[in-house]
Amino acid sequence: MTTPAARVVDKADPLRHVFAEPLAIALEGSRARRGSVACAIVVAVLLAVLAVRFRGDAASRLSGVPAPRWHWLAACAGATVLFYIANGVSMRAASGLRLELRTVTSVQVAAAATNRIVPIGLGAIAVHLRFLQRRGLTRPAALAAIASIKGAGAASHLLGLLIVAGSIGDSGIGAAVISPVRSTVHDLGAGPVALGFVIVGALGTGTLAHPRVRAVTRPAARVFRAHLSSLAHSPARTAVLLLSQAGTRLCQIFALACAVWSFGASVTLMSVATVYLVGSMVAGAAPTAGGVGALEPALAFGLAAAGGSAASMLAAVLVYRVISFWLPVVPGVFLLANLRRTGNL
Repeated sequence: MTTPAARVVDKADPLRHVFAEPLAIALEGSRARRGSVACAIVVAVLLAVLAVRFRGDAASRLSGVPAPRWHWLAACAGATVLFYIANGVSMRAASGLRLELRTVTSVQVAAAATNRIVPIGLGAIAVHLRFLQRRGLTRPAALAAIASIKGAGAASHLLGLLIVAGSIGDSGIGAAVISPVRSTVHDLGAGPVALGFVIVGALGTGTLAHPRVRAVTRPAARVFRAHLSSLAHSPARTAVLLLSQAGTRLCQIFALACAVWSFGASVTLMSVATVYLVGSMVAGAAPTAGGVGALEPALAFGLAAAGGSAASMLAAVLVYRVISFWLPVVPGVFLLANLRRTGNL
């Protein structure tokens, strides 16, 4: 039987049940940790096999590439750390919750680790959604906060494209970045590509028009409008959200520039920004996790068009992706297990 005092505690702290059974949470976290370690071992073995298999061909192609300057690589890693901190600031501003910056930054790194295996950002969305719900937000409110972060990121990306628009046509960077996509479309043929867009559009339209989907999304839309209204009545939160999302783009641009400069290329920061903004937008259409297989050639082609040597720019892009995209998986796996063990996920 629940006592009145217990009911008062439940009302005052609706998340008390999260910590009520620490043993069960610890066991769940240990299972997740064992599964994550097993996946990491499998990935490491596959990478080792690929490295041994193709090291001769890679060495011959990259033999003329100079050794990278390590201080620039350290700067690239530092910019990557700042990227995750800026994302944590965005979540604090969007949710309106009093969240510790260390905890919310750990959530960003853990979300990035899940995003490496789940396409189109669904892994990160799931981690963010669970974290915000654990902190007391309802599911529609948490989704609205995540959507506002995505919207602020899209707005900052569009603003960046407008800033560098003048240099896209003159330098030929835009054509170079889009050339991998153009060649792929040419190889597949205009008919299959158009048919694919029609199918995707029809599926999306049919899904949104379904009565059950509309019944589910209508309350969520109301909550989202209320969330936008709260942001509109809080200029400080809105400014922090927009500035932090702009900061994430600047951190990624600077990280890529550091990787480029580490190989001695004299590519300007504005050219790197143009390549990154256009390349990431083009690669965003790829159905792979994090644009793997689409972003790398787009960046390499664009940086080569900006004045770097093709081999050096390919090496710079690969180094940049290793530091900013793949290395965070290692701490992300352990942070994910720790967040689950402490009841944050």
